[in-house]
Amino acid sequence: MTKENMLLLPHPQQLLYKEGEYALPREGRIRLPSAAGERMMDIAQRAQRLVQELAGSALSIACDGVSAEDCLRFEQEDSLPPEGYRLEIGRDGISIGYKDEAGAFYAVSTLKQILGARPDAVPLPCLRICDYPDFAARGIMLDISRDRIPTLATLYRVVDLMADLKLNQLQLYIEGFSYAYPSFPDVWKAGTPIAPEEIEQLSRYCAERFIDLVPNQNSFGHMTPWLIRDEFNALAECPDGCEAPWGRYHPTTLNPVDPAVFDFLERTFDDLLPAFSSDYFNVGCDETFELGQGQSQAECERRGKGIVYLEYLLKLHALVGKKGKKMMFWAEIIAAYPELIERLPKDLIALEWGYSADDPDPAHCETLMKHGIPYFVCPGTSSWNTIGGLTDNMKSNLRNAAQRGKQFGAIGFLNTDWGSPHHWHHLPISYPGFVYGAALSWSVDRNIDADISGYLDRFVFLDRNNRLGQFALDLGNYYLHEQKTNFDGSGIFRTLYYHQLTDANRDLDRLALPDLTRSDFERVAACVSALRGELATAAPACDDAALVIAEYENAVALILHGTELGLYKHAATDDTAARKARLSAMLRELTQIKSDYERIWLSRNRPGGMKESLLPLDRLAGEYQEALKGLELA
Repeated sequence: MTKENMLLLPHPQQLLYKEGEYALPREGRIRLPSAAGERMMDIAQRAQRLVQELAGSALSIACDGVSAEDCLRFEQEDSLPPEGYRLEIGRDGISIGYKDEAGAFYAVSTLKQILGARPDAVPLPCLRICDYPDFAARGIMLDISRDRIPTLATLYRVVDLMADLKLNQLQLYIEGFSYAYPSFPDVWKAGTPIAPEEIEQLSRYCAERFIDLVPNQNSFGHMTPWLIRDEFNALAECPDGCEAPWGRYHPTTLNPVDPAVFDFLERTFDDLLPAFSSDYFNVGCDETFELGQGQSQAECERRGKGIVYLEYLLKLHALVGKKGKKMMFWAEIIAAYPELIERLPKDLIALEWGYSADDPDPAHCETLMKHGIPYFVCPGTSSWNTIGGLTDNMKSNLRNAAQRGKQFGAIGFLNTDWGSPHHWHHLPISYPGFVYGAALSWSVDRNIDADISGYLDRFVFLDRNNRLGQFALDLGNYYLHEQKTNFDGSGIFRTLYYHQLTDANRDLDRLALPDLTRSDFERVAACVSALRGELATAAPACDDAALVIAEYENAVALILHGTELGLYKHAATDDTAARKARLSAMLRELTQIKSDYERIWLSRNRPGGMKESLLPLDRLAGEYQEALKGLELA
C-alpha cells in the first residue's frame, strides 16, 4: 500500500509520511499499559478483531513488559488534547498514544481505515498522525417521528457508522408517539414505538462506542399529535386550531401560561429520561407558531411575546434541572429577541439551526458567543422533502456551519436528519451528509474537500466498481435541473406530494404546486434516467447490498414518476385514447413503486407509520383512477 491510495476520513489534523514500510506478522502481541482498565481492554480487543479480519494477523493481548513480539503498542500520553491520539507506523511496529480512552478508540478507527485500504499481507507505509477534534460534541440527530421509526438493528447500523467516523453524540427526535410512554399507553397502543428497554439497550451499545445517546423530545411547539386528542386538547395555545405560516392548521403549541402543561410534561419526562444515561436533554421549543394567538394572547400583549417565551423556557430549565439533566433547546426563537439572550442561564446549550446553503447566520453565532451561551451549530443532511437529497445544498450548509461554528466558539456540531413530512427518503440517501458532516466536525480545515464518494465506496458500500458513492452524490443533485430550487425540498417532491389542491383541503395545504415548466421535468427525467444506468454498474458487497440497491432503485423510480406526472399535466392533447393509455401505465408504475416501498420500509423500519407515509401516494393513485373513469365516460 502507498500513500496515494490511502483514504482517511475524517482526514487527521496532522499526517506525515516517513520512509519505509511495516508488514504485520502472522502472529504477535498487542501491548497495553499495565494499569489499563476494562475499557482499554475492550479497545484492544476491537483492534485485535480488525487486524485479524483486515490483515490476517492473529495478535494476543498483554499488559506485561516489553516483548519482541509487540506489534501494536498502546501508550498513555497526558500531553495530548481530549479525545486526541497519536498513531505511528514504524519499521518495528505500530504505536498508539492516547490521553483518554475515547482517543484510543478513535486511533483504532483510523487504523481500521489504514488496514482496509488494501488486501491483507500488503505492507503499511510508515507514518505519523497527530489528531484531535475541532468540536467537543459531534453528532447526528435522527428524526424518528415522521412515520419512519427504525428497528433496533437499523439504529445499531447507524451507530456503527458513527463510531467509524469518530462521532460521539446521537439524538433521536421524538414528536408524538414514536416512544412508548409507560404513563400514556392509549396514545401509542396502535403503533410500533421504541420501548424504554430498547432505548436502554441502544444507550449501552452507544456507550461502548463512546457515543452519548441524548433524549430529544419537543416540549412546546410541534405538539400536534398530542393536542389533537380530546384528553390533551385543553393544553393547547389554540385548541380549535391556529394560523401557521402555511395557513389554518391544527393546534401545535402548548399554552405557556397554563400550570397544567408542566404537570403533563413532567409525566412525559419521567417516562422518557430514565431510559437514557446521558446528562443532556434536548427539549426542542422551536416553531411555536401560534404563541400569542390564543390562551396567552393577553399576557403576550401585556409583557411581550419574547418575555412569555423566555419565561416558559426558564421554567423548563428548572424542570430539566430537577430531573438531573442539562437542557438543550433550539435557538431560532430566542435569536429574534437578542436583548433577552443575556438572561439565559449559562448551563444550558442553545442549538443554532438553519438548513439553507448560507446558514447558519454568523450574527446569531457571534451573539451567543459574546453572551457566553454554550451552543451547537445544527445544519442538516438536506434529505427531507427530496426523495434523493440535495447534495450541493447539503455540502454548503454543513461547510458553513463548521466554519462559522469554529470561528465563533461553538462547542458542538449536530447534523440533523429530519423526516418531514412523511419521511420519503430511505436511509442511504442520508449517508453522504452523515459522512461529510462527520469529517467537518472533526477537522474543518482538513476536510473541506473530503472524499465522500470514495469513503462510501470503500468503507460503507464496499463497492468493487467504485460507482455507488458517486451515484449517491449525483442523485442528490437532480434538483439542480429544476429551474427553481428550494433548500427545503425539490420541485419533483412537491409535484408528487402536493399534487391535490381541492376546495376541501386547500386551507391545510402547506405549499402551492411547484412552478416547474415542461423543460424542467424533461431535464430531470434525462438526468435521473442516465443515473439509473450508472446504478446498474455498481457492485456493492456490504451485508445489506441488495437492500441498498433496492432503496436507490425505488428513489429513482419515484423521482422519474414525478417527472412523468409533471409531463402528463403539461401535455396538451385531446387524444382520449392516448391519455388513457398513458394514465393506465402511470397507475401500474405507481402501484409497483408503492409495493417496492413497503417491502423496503419493512427491511429497516417498524411497520407502524408505513401506511401514513404512503397516504399521499395512495391519494395520487386514487386521482389516477378517478381520471381514468372520467376518460371512460368521455
